Amino acid sequence: MKKTKLSNTPRKLEDSSWLAQIIKDQMDIEFKENNASPHWNCLHTLHIIVNEADNSDNSNIYYNNFDNTRSIIISEIPSLILKHGTDFCTEGIQCKLRGLSERYKDDEGNYIVSVLTTHDLNSATIKNISELLYSMS
Repeated sequence: MKKTKLSNTPRKLEDSSWLAQIIKDQMDIEFKENNASPHWNCLHTLHIIVNEADNSDNSNIYYNNFDNTRSIIISEIPSLILKHGTDFCTEGIQCKLRGLSERYKDDEGNYIVSVLTTHDLNSATIKNISELLYSMS
């Protein structure tokens, strides 16, 4: 069996952050194996949220650290129709976040994604990004 040498060349960052790039890599693998599966759609939603959190021009979506965990706060769920298409209107993103919330929970069964939507609430929190990625793998 022929051994292949690993390259010592650092990988070029092609996305908004290493986190976004890791999620994109997972999306590519999932798409190759299962096309646009529900799991791929969840990864896609998370990828968009992470890219928005990385965007310094978007003050409504940002990273936060609490009790040694990295979280994402969405103070107002936006419409991203112009960037990502009609599935990403405010209501569409709310539905996608609710799907993430119901699909992925921590080891104790607690929600990792908290979505607050009523007539006057339109926010969400990803309480622990690492836990969510672990649950998604």
